[in-house]
Amino acid sequence: MLHRSAIEAWTSDKWGQPSVQIAEWLIEDDIVQAFIRLQRGALIIDANIDETGHLRCKNHLHIPFDQWNPGSIQANRTRDSRVRFRHRHAEIILSARFRAPEWGQALLEEWLMTQRGEEIRPKSSEQRLATIRRSKASIERYLEQSNLDYAAEMLDDVQQSIDNATRELSRHRAHSDGEE
Repeated sequence: MLHRSAIEAWTSDKWGQPSVQIAEWLIEDDIVQAFIRLQRGALIIDANIDETGHLRCKNHLHIPFDQWNPGSIQANRTRDSRVRFRHRHAEIILSARFRAPEWGQALLEEWLMTQRGEEIRPKSSEQRLATIRRSKASIERYLEQSNLDYAAEMLDDVQQSIDNATRELSRHRAHSDGEE
């Protein structure tokens, strides 16, 4: 239980949110390797518990809900029989003493899929309107920021290059026709 309370305290302190669920990968003496379900994402941690009972994270892999797609978490054994978990360009390597890579991968995918289900659950009309207003404001900002002047300049440059190439070709043709 010491490990679990240390993980919960660390998650609240470092991530600013409580852990929704904790699944232990390896708990041995002061070593803690665990999966942590957050409200909008998941964490894999490789840590130690110090003498005072505080968790000291050596490495972690954060999988934000909004950057996750089904099947985007990879898990496989390394040559030295440890397990590498990857998401996008981040990775973490854990011990492989007690669990198969597929177990962790399936657990993370299940947690994130559940979060996706919660995300698409029908909302109140007030929440739906707020979402639509945020989307509208975001689109308006993108439209304001978009500027076609650069594209028009590039188009002019390309047109000039085409005109120059056409003149050069015409001149070379005229020159080669004159030599015959």
